[in-house]
Amino acid sequence: MGLNRFSLPAVAVIMIINAILLSQGCLEEERIALLQIKTFFAKHPNDNDIASPLFSWGKDALCCSWKGVTCSNSTTRRVVEIDLSYARYWYSSMGDWHLNASLFLPFQELKVLDLAGNGIAGCVANEGFQRLSRLAKLEAIDLGDNIFSNNILSFFKGLSSLKYLYLYNNKLKGSINTKEFDSLTNLKKLWLFENKIQDFIALTGSEGPSRLNKLETLDLSFNNFNNNILSSLEGLSSLKYLDLDGNQLQGSINMKEFDSLSNLEKLSLVGNKIQDFVALTEFDSLSNLKELSLAGNKIQDFVALTGLCELKHLQELDISYNDLTGSLPSCFSNLTNLRVLDISFNHFTGNISSSPLGSLTSIRDLNLSDNHFQIPISLGPFFNLSNLKNLNGDRNEIYESTELVHNLIPRFQLQRLSLSRTGLGGTFPKSLYYQHDLQFVDLSHIKMTGEFPSWLLQNNTKLEELYLVNNSLSGSFQLANHSLVNLSRLDISRNLIHSQIPTKIGACFPRLVFLNLSRNDFDGSIPSSISNMSLLKVLDLSNNSLSGHIPEQLVEGCLSLEVIMLSNNYFKGQLFWKNFNLRYLTELILRGNQLTGILPNSLSNCSALEALDVSHNNLSSKIPRWIRNMSSLQYLDLSENNLFGSLPSSFCSSRMMTEVYLSKNKLEGSLIDAFDGCLSLNRLDLSHNYFGGKIPESIGSLFQLSFLLLGYNNLEGEIPSQLCKLEKLSLIDLSHNNLCGHILPCLQPSSKWYREREASINPSDSAPGPMPFAAAPIPLEDPSVNKAFEFTTKSRSYSFKGIILTYFSGIDLSCNNLTGEIPFELGYLSNIQVLNLSHNSLTGPIPPTFSNLKKTESMDLSYNNLNGEIPRQLLNLNFLSAFSVAYNNLSGKTPEMVGQFSTFNKSSYEGNPMLFGPPLTNNYIGEISPSPLPRYKTDKNEENGFIDMEAFYVTFSVAYIVVLLVIGAILYINPYWRQSWFYFIGESINNCYYYLVDNLLVPAKFRRFQPCV
Repeated sequence: MGLNRFSLPAVAVIMIINAILLSQGCLEEERIALLQIKTFFAKHPNDNDIASPLFSWGKDALCCSWKGVTCSNSTTRRVVEIDLSYARYWYSSMGDWHLNASLFLPFQELKVLDLAGNGIAGCVANEGFQRLSRLAKLEAIDLGDNIFSNNILSFFKGLSSLKYLYLYNNKLKGSINTKEFDSLTNLKKLWLFENKIQDFIALTGSEGPSRLNKLETLDLSFNNFNNNILSSLEGLSSLKYLDLDGNQLQGSINMKEFDSLSNLEKLSLVGNKIQDFVALTEFDSLSNLKELSLAGNKIQDFVALTGLCELKHLQELDISYNDLTGSLPSCFSNLTNLRVLDISFNHFTGNISSSPLGSLTSIRDLNLSDNHFQIPISLGPFFNLSNLKNLNGDRNEIYESTELVHNLIPRFQLQRLSLSRTGLGGTFPKSLYYQHDLQFVDLSHIKMTGEFPSWLLQNNTKLEELYLVNNSLSGSFQLANHSLVNLSRLDISRNLIHSQIPTKIGACFPRLVFLNLSRNDFDGSIPSSISNMSLLKVLDLSNNSLSGHIPEQLVEGCLSLEVIMLSNNYFKGQLFWKNFNLRYLTELILRGNQLTGILPNSLSNCSALEALDVSHNNLSSKIPRWIRNMSSLQYLDLSENNLFGSLPSSFCSSRMMTEVYLSKNKLEGSLIDAFDGCLSLNRLDLSHNYFGGKIPESIGSLFQLSFLLLGYNNLEGEIPSQLCKLEKLSLIDLSHNNLCGHILPCLQPSSKWYREREASINPSDSAPGPMPFAAAPIPLEDPSVNKAFEFTTKSRSYSFKGIILTYFSGIDLSCNNLTGEIPFELGYLSNIQVLNLSHNSLTGPIPPTFSNLKKTESMDLSYNNLNGEIPRQLLNLNFLSAFSVAYNNLSGKTPEMVGQFSTFNKSSYEGNPMLFGPPLTNNYIGEISPSPLPRYKTDKNEENGFIDMEAFYVTFSVAYIVVLLVIGAILYINPYWRQSWFYFIGESINNCYYYLVDNLLVPAKFRRFQPCV
C-alpha cells in the first residue's frame, strides 16, 4: 500500500514529461524531410554560419522546436507551418537558383509555406509547385522577394485549397493571363505588388468571368497599370480591399468602372496622376466603402470629389499631397462616421472656426498640416470633438483667438498635438490645462508669450516628447513633483526663460534621450543630478549664462552621450578629466567659454568623435599628436585660443577630415607636411598666426578644398602653381605675408564649384513629405554652418557665415611683395565677388578683361605701380560697390561718373599724378589749351586774385571760434555725447601711439607682418 501511495504521483510526472517531449517532437518522416530541406538550402557556404535561420535544425530530435517549424497539437504532432523566409544567403551574381518543391510532399498536414527572400528563380524540372497539389490542406504560400518570372503562374494549377498567395517583388511583367489562376477557386488574398505588370487579360470577356469569385484582397501597387486596369476588375464582385498605389493611373477616372465592386471597403489610389473623377454620383456604388486614400495625385478642384460627401460609412479619408484649393465644402459635415481625416499638403484656406470640421463628432485623427488655414491657439472649434486624440496643424496660421472659450472645458483628451512653424499664437493655450493624456506636444515657432507652463509637465504623466522651440516664453523652468518616466525628448530652446537649471532635473527626467535648453537665460551651474540621465544622447545648453565648472558627473553617468553642446556660456576651469571616456560621443562643441589648460590625452578615447569645437577659449598648449589618430574626426575648430608651437606632421592624416580652423593662435613653424593625406579637406583657416616658410606644393593634392585662408602669417616664397589644380577653390586669402613672384595666371576658381553649390542649394523638390506626428527633427546648430570667416572686402574686414558662404567667392593677395603684371586671365573669374591685389609691386596696365567680372562687388588695386589708362569697359560692372586704384602710376581720364562709378569719390583715384577728371579736382596740363594773353596788364589786376585773403582770414577765425563754442556748449549740455567725444579722443591718441611704436620704434626683423602703408 505504501508503494502504491508514491507510484501514482510518479506516473503522473512521467506522463507530463512524456507529453512535453511529444509536443516538441514530430514524425520521423517529417524530421528527415526537414533535414533534407536544410541540406538543399545550405548549398551556399555561408548558410552553415551560426546566423543562418536553419543553423539549429538537427541539433536535437525535437523538430517542432526548430526555428521556423510549427507543429499541430500534441496528438498528431504533424508539421503545419514551415517558415524558410530569407533562409538562404544570395546575391544577383550567384546566378539562378531553382527549388525542388517535392521536398515538401511529406508534410501532409502543411497549411503555411513561407519561401520569401531566397532568390528563387524557378523550380527544378518536373518538380514545380504543381506537385504541391497533393497537399490538400495547404492554404498559404509566400513567394515574395524572389526572382520568379511569369512562368511561375502555370505551376499553381491544382492548388484549389490555396487561400493566400503572395508574389510581391518578383520579376513578373507585361501582361498576365488570369486563366492561370482559374484553379485557385478558394483564393481570398493575392499580393502582386512591386512587379512590372502592365495589364490583365482574360479576366472577363467572351471566355467568361474570372473564377476568383472569393477574392477579397488584391494588392497591385507599384506596377505599371494604367486606367484600363479598372475595367479588368469587373468580375471580382467579392473584392473588399483594392490597392493600386504607385501605378500609372492618370487624368480622369470614370467611377462607373467600380459599379461591380459593390462590396469594396478599402480603396487606395495613392501616388498616381489622377486629376478628377467622372460620374461623381457613381460614388453611390461604393456605399460600403470605409477607407479611401487618394493622396499624392494631382487633384486640384474639390468639385471632383463632391460625391465623397455621400459616403456616409466612410471611416478613413486621405486626400493629402494634392493641389486642392479653397475652403472645405460644407457637405463634409455629412461624414459623421469619419474617424481619420488627412487633408495635409494642399492649399486649403479659411478659418477653422467656420469650417464643417466641428461636426465630425467621430473624428479621432485629424491632420491639417501644410495648408493655409487659420487655426486659433485656443482650439475652440474642436472642443466638442470628444473622440479627438491626434491633431496636427503644422505650418498653418496659428493666431490668438478672441472667442470667449477661456471658461469652457474641451470634451477631448488629446494624445498628440502639433501646431508648429507659423503664426502669432499669443498666450499659451489654457485649454491644455485640462489635458491629462498628452504624449506628444509640438508648439514651436508660433511666438507664444507668457510664463513657461510647468503645469503641462505636472498634469501629463504619459508625456513622451515636448517641443516649445522659438517662442517668447518667460519665467522660470519648474519641474513636476513626480518623475516623468516616459519623457524621452525635451526641447524648450530659443525662449526667454530666466532661472537656474533645476537641481533635481535628472531625477524628474530619468529616461531622457534628448535635452535642449539652448538660447535662453539659464544661469548658475549644471546640476550634478544630470548624471542620472543614463540614456541621454544629446545635451544642448549653449547660448545661456551658465557658469562654474563642467561637472565631472556629466561624463561619468551619461555614458550614452553622442552630442554635447555647451558653447557661449561662462564655463571655466580645465577642459576635461582623466576618466573622460564617452565612446559614443560624435560632437563636442564648447566654443565661447573661459576654459583653460590643455587638450588632454583622455579626449583621444572618444574614437567616434566627428566634430570638436573648443574655439574662443583660453586654452594654452601645443596641438597634441593624438589628433591625427582620430580617424572619425571631420570638423576641428581650435581657433582663438593661445595655442603655440608647430603643427604635428601629418596633422590631418584622417581621410574623413573636411574642415580645420586654427586661426588667431600663436602657432608657428612650417606647413610642409602638416596636411599630407587630407584628401577630403574642404575648408582650411590658418590665418592670424606665425607660420613661416613656403606654402607647401603638396597643397595641390587637396582636391576638395574650397576655402583657403592663410592670411596674416609670415609665409614667403612664390605662390605654388599646384593651387591651380584645386578646381573647387572659391575663397583664397594669402594676404599680409611676404610672398613674392608673379600672380599665377591659372589662379582662378573653376565654375565647377559654383555649379555644385547651386545644386546643393536647389535640391530636387520631389522629396517626400514628413509623416504626420513624426518625431521632430533635432534642431541643433551645425558647427560648420555657424562658423564665421573673416575676409576683407570694401576696405573693411567682415565676417561671413551661413548660407551666404555658399555664394561667396574671392581672392585676397594684398600686402605681399608680388611683382609683374596682373594676368589677364583673372578677368575670367565671372563669379567672383571680391578681388584685392593692393599693397604689392604690380606693374603694367589694368587688364581690359576685368570687364567680365560681372558679379564683383569689391575691387582693390591700390598701392601698386600700375600704369596706363583705366579701361572704359569697367563701366559695365553693375555690382561694383567698392573700387580703388589709388596710388599707382595711372594716367588719362577717369571713367565717366555713370552707373556704379558715380558713387566713387576721389579717394578711389588719388595718388595718380597723371590721372585727371571727376571726381578728381586736378586737370592734366597736357590736355588743356594755353590761355590767351590779356590785352593789357595793370598792377591792380595783378594784385586781384580768386579770394580776398584778408577777408578769408577774418572769416575763418570767426567761424573757427564759433564752431568751438558750439561744440563746447553741446558737450556741456549732453553728457552722453561728452562721454563719447572723450572716448573718441582717447582711442585716437592710443591708435597714433601704437602706430608709431609698431612702425618706427620696433626693428624690422621683429615685425610680424609686412606693413600695408
